Amino acid sequence: MSIDHWMLFGTFAQQNYFEYPVRGTYCGTIINANMAAHAPAGLAAFLLEKTANTRYIIDPLTHAFQHAPEAICNDAGELKSSVRSLAEEYGEPVSSIVGTKPLLPSAFEDESVVHHFSERCVSFQCNQLTSYMKQSDAAKYLDDSDIAPPYAVIAPYFFMTETTLSDWLRVNIACAEHVASRRGDLESKVFAAVVVDQGILLDESYLLKIAEAYASISGIEGVLLWVDSLDEQDASGAALKALLRLARGLRQSEREVVNLHGGYFSVLAAGAPGDRALTGVTHGPEFGEFRGVVPVGGGIPIARYYIPDLHARIRYADALRFLRAQGWLDNAELFQENVCDCEVCVGVLREGAENFVQFGESNVKRVKRRSGLVRIAYPTKAAKELCLKHYLQRKRREYVAASEATANVLLEDLIHGASKYEDVTGLEGVEHLRLWHRVLKESGSSDS
Repeated sequence: MSIDHWMLFGTFAQQNYFEYPVRGTYCGTIINANMAAHAPAGLAAFLLEKTANTRYIIDPLTHAFQHAPEAICNDAGELKSSVRSLAEEYGEPVSSIVGTKPLLPSAFEDESVVHHFSERCVSFQCNQLTSYMKQSDAAKYLDDSDIAPPYAVIAPYFFMTETTLSDWLRVNIACAEHVASRRGDLESKVFAAVVVDQGILLDESYLLKIAEAYASISGIEGVLLWVDSLDEQDASGAALKALLRLARGLRQSEREVVNLHGGYFSVLAAGAPGDRALTGVTHGPEFGEFRGVVPVGGGIPIARYYIPDLHARIRYADALRFLRAQGWLDNAELFQENVCDCEVCVGVLREGAENFVQFGESNVKRVKRRSGLVRIAYPTKAAKELCLKHYLQRKRREYVAASEATANVLLEDLIHGASKYEDVTGLEGVEHLRLWHRVLKESGSSDS
């Protein structure tokens, strides 16, 4: 069974990678609603020209309005124009307070507010980009059937912590119930979103409460799951086990459950080792495998080299040291046999293994900091592109392998990678692989 491989849209500069390394690599694209509000024409053209015939989902990003204003302001302390545009699309209870104070659960005490806000949120997702698609130049050469609605609409959702769970869960469920009641009127599937802090993962009663609340809603066909800042390479075993329990709880009735920010552990969880606890996993072009809920919006990815056997992006200097220490940069053949034989790496090292330095080329710039001017090495555009293309090549292989291989094969691959690199990284450099193996072995599938 295939694993849905979703890609997050970050910037227009990366739009050419949504059909890379081959057309059909990704089952769909996830777009933040503030970008859809701010640049709808560009996104409509992107969907028609760069991702034709693939799914898309607009994340309504309603949680943005519940945070302190500084979370949605720029460096000058001004409300981001994209968030203001989104608030105007959604109307009350957010349009009059956005940028001045946070939205509170009490704003949804009146059922009519829940209905009005949910309707505006769904209408935006259904119509914002499709209307611009119909107006675009690309539409002249397409049939009406090529201008598709979103694969799913997401009910309004809000971030839940240990102390705010009861208040915001009530609002989340009310919004999801209303959108689910509209299922028969919509061309798209209906999804909910569950966005929580890591503290919730460590309390079994919280996980059960969330799973039972969403299981009670008929008409919900899927869930976007996001655990705030959960870096799977640094997470504890308890957190990873809880992630599996929460995902499985939300999967009741065979709903789709997509980790909105996941790495290789989540990919394994969507395969045989995790007994398909997830149906899909999302990342961006070289970023987005984990992300904090605030500040709202993404950062700028930096160049790192993805080491396949570690399933991790490593600082170039460290990657260079590791590979030299193992002798795998002595020649291109050794590198391809022991590190990576993807199209990008084969091309870079074709004239010699010494060309691996192309992944780490940088320009030194003087940058002002509180302590004064400091010198910082910024990767060149060419280096960032090589790292990005290599990363996407390897991620595609990971999803395909996890979809097809048995649990035993995939789990043994983790132990092999740990044994292969521990001499140069130390135990701390490979401990995530052994932890993933233990967690999945103890709570995953017995499939062999």
